[in-house]
Amino acid sequence: MAWISLEGMRFHAFHGVYDAEKQLGTEFIVDVFVKMPLAQGDNLEATINYETVHQLCRLEMEIPRKLVETVAAAIMGRMKHQFSNMQALRVRVRKMNPPLGGRVDWACVEDMEEYMRDCPRCKRKFINYSSDCWAKFPNLHEATKETLQRQFGGGCLCDDCLKFYAG
Repeated sequence: MAWISLEGMRFHAFHGVYDAEKQLGTEFIVDVFVKMPLAQGDNLEATINYETVHQLCRLEMEIPRKLVETVAAAIMGRMKHQFSNMQALRVRVRKMNPPLGGRVDWACVEDMEEYMRDCPRCKRKFINYSSDCWAKFPNLHEATKETLQRQFGGGCLCDDCLKFYAG
């Protein structure tokens, strides 16, 4: 496994509660860390494209929000739906020189999610980005779904196990 990071992405954005922050904006620094298998060979499709990561962050930074927490969560959401082989993701958003009435270098929000799970049925490891793993299998009978959720404590099953029950 490897941690691949893109650190120090700088954006001028308009996130904040105060009118001055919304009108003048301020500098933000975004760091993204992705845990995934190290690519074999020299294949870009087998890893994280840095340009894509930067563009996803830029898109979220362009949407004004009150809270830095919301910005970090939005970046996490975009990343989760863009890359299918992430085992963990960590996003840090720093707001430089926040207006707090005194010198503060930055305010920071960092969020992290682990996506590697153990299937409660077969015990194999699998990547799961959603708490609603059942949605991928709409032909899974509702009674079967309820039984599986009860039997396995509501935890998600891997795709192979869900395929077995979905038919």
